[in-house]
Amino acid sequence: MKKAFTLIELLVVIAIIAILAAILFPVFAQAKEAAKKTQDLSNVKQIGTSMAIYLSDNDDVYPSAYYYNNDASSAGGYTHWSGMIMPYVKNLQIFVSPTDAVGGLAPTNYIGNNLGYGAPGGQGPQNPVQDNQAPRLSYTANAAVMPRKRRTSDPSNVVSATAVDSTAGTILLAPMTDVVQCIGDSSGASGTAFKSHRSTNAFMNTLTTAGRYVGEVATSGGGDVGAASYYAITEDLARGALTGCKATPLGTPHTFSHLAYTQPSRFNKVGNDIIGGNANYTFADTHAKNQKLAATLNTRAFAWGVKNYGGGGGQIVDSLGNPVTSN
Repeated sequence: MKKAFTLIELLVVIAIIAILAAILFPVFAQAKEAAKKTQDLSNVKQIGTSMAIYLSDNDDVYPSAYYYNNDASSAGGYTHWSGMIMPYVKNLQIFVSPTDAVGGLAPTNYIGNNLGYGAPGGQGPQNPVQDNQAPRLSYTANAAVMPRKRRTSDPSNVVSATAVDSTAGTILLAPMTDVVQCIGDSSGASGTAFKSHRSTNAFMNTLTTAGRYVGEVATSGGGDVGAASYYAITEDLARGALTGCKATPLGTPHTFSHLAYTQPSRFNKVGNDIIGGNANYTFADTHAKNQKLAATLNTRAFAWGVKNYGGGGGQIVDSLGNPVTSN
């Protein structure tokens, strides 16, 4: 007599497989994210190593976040920090995070197919020149250490490693957002250009949404470059910037803190909590580690610089006016 599975036996087997799948799929997803997190950490470590060699060849002075090639405007293109350390980099893939939803942003200015690396959907160049920048990019500079010194007349200045109070406790490079609305900011010249050359910061001129630090305006009192002190951004203002920029339609300028240029929940994000996850950072002594945004904003261990080193050295203070400290 020929034997066969009964319907009940088949249903039992299917139920067992479904249960096993329900148990294992989340485990596989976690393992996959862990692998990407490790690869991303390897990227920022390698970038840190390249930066260390750059520093040794340049009198321990960090590069600026970027500068105009013609010392006047973006019409001549930018030279970006990633372009400045390019001679020390063997693999351009280290500039792209494995979790970057758009595969890394193209330079703000590029020609044709961007040296064969293409561009995310919807991105076009601001000017038909090729920026001296990694062709695809997932990381951004901390302006406190690598300022926006666009041209000679700009008031900010490059920073020596010896001027940084705690190189091991101060962020140098952070994860850059892959949300194009957030990188657009307030530039009227953006068009379809995604401003991937931009640097970030985590301090404010005033503790209001309108008090963001831009890093281009010279002043001897309150305001941007040269102020006596700046406020460390609060967790609430950070959350507002990171969520508000996403709600801004593409092509419509936003005026949130430049912390909106970052992606602090690149890993282990829980639901829609924009700052509940964590990300990998390169620090000013060129080592790398993973941190939550809240930990970096702790004013007793403020990781974004206890001073605005590139903007005249003004002290960063908490909401009560007390100087922040670093690890």
